[in-house]
Amino acid sequence: MEESEFAGRTEPVLKAEGLTKVFSRKGQPDFTAVDHISFEIMPGECLGFIGESGSGKSTAANMISRLLEATEGEIILDGENITRVKGKDLRRIYRKVQMVFQTPAESFDPRRTLGDGIGESLRNNGFSKAEAEKKTAEMLVQCGLTPDFAGRYPHEVSGGQCQRAAIARALAIEPELLICDEATSSLDVTIQKEIIDLLNELRRKRGNRFAILFICHDIALVQQFCDRALVMYKGRIMEEGKPDDLIRNPQSGYTRKLIDSVL
Repeated sequence: MEESEFAGRTEPVLKAEGLTKVFSRKGQPDFTAVDHISFEIMPGECLGFIGESGSGKSTAANMISRLLEATEGEIILDGENITRVKGKDLRRIYRKVQMVFQTPAESFDPRRTLGDGIGESLRNNGFSKAEAEKKTAEMLVQCGLTPDFAGRYPHEVSGGQCQRAAIARALAIEPELLICDEATSSLDVTIQKEIIDLLNELRRKRGNRFAILFICHDIALVQQFCDRALVMYKGRIMEEGKPDDLIRNPQSGYTRKLIDSVL
């Protein structure tokens, strides 16, 4: 991938410092899912999180998006410490950070149309009903669907179409950071490529106003899509660097094993 527009910028969109999550389990020892990780995401950058299931990738993402409380550490978003933000202030955070999940149909209310789901965040951020409907139609088109998809229900569309609608919903309020948590892993290869092409086009259009945290177990896909990647294992960052460098010259035994298993 060519050098991205974030080159030369000094202020990260997101900075995590010593981020830790410990789960307490009744009658069992505490479990540390994320263990003092630190990293940054620059404006315009796509940062990949690589690792097998249970490595802590999704737990880290859920702390960043404030779906989970951090046990220790700090999350700095656009210069603001959001680690302990609660209540009404979370709405302001959600305007800056949005998430796309692995199973798109489960992220929409099955009793409501896709347009309703996309428009909800817009209405919550002060858009009138008419403005939200107009913006929803624009976002559907931007994400490769036609405006009539606004009237369809999640069960009436394919997995790829539903994921495009989920991306449209996440991007409707123009967040600074989009977190994709295995957003392509449940799709077949052809649809997966279409979603990656869509995200690349959105990156091109939005430039430094838009960064992506791309969580994926497929190192080959991360190599195609991401500017930089972190390798996680048992809650820790094993190493980081450009995907090509990680693949050609892995520094940890775990990374070498991960690459050997998929390439």
